[in-house]
Amino acid sequence: MEKRETFVQAVSKELVGEFLQFVQLDKEASDPFSLNELLDELSRKQKEELWQRLKNLLTDVLLESPVDGWQVVEAQGEDNMETEHGSKMRKSIDIIYAITSVVLASVSVINESENYEALLECVIILNGILYALPESERKLQSSIQDLCVTWWEKGLPAKEDTGKTAFVMLLRRSLETKTGADICRLWRIHQALYCFDYDLEESGEIKDMLLECFISINYIKKEEGRRFLSSLFNWNINFVRMIHGTIKNQLQGLQKSLMVYIAEIYFRAWKKASGKILETIENDCIQDFMFHGIHLPRRSPVHSKVREVLSYFHHQKKVRQGVEEMLYRLYKPILWGGLKARNSEVRSNAALLFVEAFPIRDPNLHAIEMDSEIQKQFEELYSLLEDPYPMVRSTGILGVCKITSKYWEMMPPTILIDLLKKVTGELAFDTSSADVRCSVFKCLPMILDNKLSHPLLELVDNWLPTEHAQAKSNTASKRRVQIHDTRPVKPELALVYIEYLLTHPKNRECLLSAPRKKLNHLLKALETSKADLESLLQAPGGKPRGFGEAAALRAFGLHCRLSIHLQHKFCSEGKVYLSILEDTGFWLESKILSFIQDQEEDYLKLHRVIYQQIIQTYLTVCKDVVMVGLGDHQFQMQLLQRSLGIMQTVKGFFYVSLLLDILKEITGSSLIQKTDSDEEVAMLLDTVQKVFQKMLECIARSFRKQPEEGLRLLYSVQRPLHEFITAVQSWHTDTPVHRGVLSTPIAGPVVEISHQLRKVSDTEELTPPEHLSDLPPFSRCLIGIIIKSSNVVRSFLDELKACVASDDIEGIVCLTAAVHIILVINAGKHKSSKVREVAATVHRKLKTFMEITLEEDSIERFLYESSSRTLGELLNS
Repeated sequence: MEKRETFVQAVSKELVGEFLQFVQLDKEASDPFSLNELLDELSRKQKEELWQRLKNLLTDVLLESPVDGWQVVEAQGEDNMETEHGSKMRKSIDIIYAITSVVLASVSVINESENYEALLECVIILNGILYALPESERKLQSSIQDLCVTWWEKGLPAKEDTGKTAFVMLLRRSLETKTGADICRLWRIHQALYCFDYDLEESGEIKDMLLECFISINYIKKEEGRRFLSSLFNWNINFVRMIHGTIKNQLQGLQKSLMVYIAEIYFRAWKKASGKILETIENDCIQDFMFHGIHLPRRSPVHSKVREVLSYFHHQKKVRQGVEEMLYRLYKPILWGGLKARNSEVRSNAALLFVEAFPIRDPNLHAIEMDSEIQKQFEELYSLLEDPYPMVRSTGILGVCKITSKYWEMMPPTILIDLLKKVTGELAFDTSSADVRCSVFKCLPMILDNKLSHPLLELVDNWLPTEHAQAKSNTASKRRVQIHDTRPVKPELALVYIEYLLTHPKNRECLLSAPRKKLNHLLKALETSKADLESLLQAPGGKPRGFGEAAALRAFGLHCRLSIHLQHKFCSEGKVYLSILEDTGFWLESKILSFIQDQEEDYLKLHRVIYQQIIQTYLTVCKDVVMVGLGDHQFQMQLLQRSLGIMQTVKGFFYVSLLLDILKEITGSSLIQKTDSDEEVAMLLDTVQKVFQKMLECIARSFRKQPEEGLRLLYSVQRPLHEFITAVQSWHTDTPVHRGVLSTPIAGPVVEISHQLRKVSDTEELTPPEHLSDLPPFSRCLIGIIIKSSNVVRSFLDELKACVASDDIEGIVCLTAAVHIILVINAGKHKSSKVREVAATVHRKLKTFMEITLEEDSIERFLYESSSRTLGELLNS
């Protein structure tokens, strides 16, 4: 209560220093004072008094230091700022900035029942001085602009004046600074544009700036920018024509990739418009694009860009209501005439648009009228195939193939046969144009993509001209040709092709639909890569029998992947193919890991790429097996045991991210998998926890030996580590695996911080941490991952409390390390009430070492006193 009253009273000439101090405290993130909270707690009487005082103080400041004189001082340079007049101006600006901050914060607490006349006067005054502020006072300008924007958005009295001011200032700044933030803020108040009278002379500058926005890449590329630009069409009919003229003039300079954004602007404007403006957009803009799409020469750099704009509208007709009717209406006076034009290039352009927009129809027509309209368009399509100009015929072939493929089921059989006979029986043998003949064979695959077309296309040989009758000869089908190719076999190309088939779903389906015997042969052929990899890893001189190094590694990966695809396809027959992957795991243990274990470091360096790639490939496939639910409990258990073997044998940590992903998948799937008993699940999760613990121990050891490499490693696995801990938190809260997983990231930081504390010789260096960055690197990474989630923080604190209570963390140094962890968590964004509980537990444990205070000065005594004092302050705050 006292602070609120003090603040209100400080808004005066006599106590202006205190007022500025209050505002400054609000700006400092470290200070608990909040201006918004204070204003929210003020009574109605206090608010009205505050606003009156703000108005009086603002008036007094401007009377003592008029804004007109600020520009003069600015022009005279920095030296003049040291004079009495300059320092007075500086102080006035600081006071006005503070007043603006309070006025801006007050807007959110205004109630209709309150008298905010004085606050309104403050806003009007600040709005009035905005244009007169020196260019250097960007901070004050920005604050007043924010006030104008907020006042407009709230819809308060005089919002038109503040909205116009904010609109002009933001518009100008967005064009100067070219930042996305200004464009977003401008979009928020775009309705303020309608407060300007288009016909007044004062709007001339605004028109120029708005037209400049249409050639600004920043506006075109940004979502809010495009929304803003499309809204400008609704200002005035004449402005629509100016916008279209500006865009047309700039088309040549714009990249083709931006055309989809330009089309989106037009489309949004059309969708939102109505009445006369809608007519203008349709007739003067969209239909103008249609006209130029037909009549512009193909070699014109603008032609392809105009077509991009029209293509956008063609695609929208499938998903937006009203587009189809609009295209039918606007194309009608232009397109059909273009298809009959004398100029062959115009006919060709019109044909392209016709094919792309087909069918051009009005959905409001009756069924009979609709059928008649579509029939006319089929006739037009046939006419294109008979056009004397080769380019038009080529376009007609493209159109026939695209349209028949897309609308095969809906087209009458007689029309389908006539069109395909024309294409395959005549145009495929067009002697007057090679381009036309090529178009047939380039476009026919489009029809083949529609499986329904295959029975009819089998009759193609009956439609061929008689001079090609030998193609139907029975003797031709009986010929056998033997080719002796002397070039060496290249299995690498076959492997690339198999990988292509396995990678793309449709191709994979075709591959897996092959006879099972052939698939087994392929799997066995790929399995030979194991022997080649063994040869490569053997003593110098070992040469692979089949594949080279890169090919052997690729074949091994394909072998693992194919075995899983086959298991998925034939899963009803048991673990036939999964057992192959399990055998691969035994091979990895017996041949690869045992070999690595017996070799010298120098020898392993030469073969590092091979064995690392083998392990990565195997673990990646196993992770996918668990993820899709093909790996049962036994498979998962073997995988975890094998992971422990890899960590014990292989030097380096290239596999850590993969192992963490595997642990996450097994943790999640353990709830879904059907097992004979809960003991199996408990055993599996216990192994998960052991693998995780072993992994962090290995990383911690690398920290001690190679700190920089260990730090890079831990930062690289932050994402999978966070996902694993989150998965355990989500699926297994308050279970042994949950507690075991969380105890590991507790033990690591406690050990590292304790080690650091013991090395310190000067007590001045033993200051408690204030932020996460004050912790040593390993602890910083682990605690940083923990504090990302509020749920994980709570569980982590529960486990920390349990560790302290059970004496797993004991001794003054280790308890001090726990205090450091508590302080960092308390300073984070996910503060928890459990912090006090843990702090109280640690405090009680520390008191058992009270006799240390009777000894002479030592590091442990200092840590005890410092931790006790820190915990006391935390518990009493």
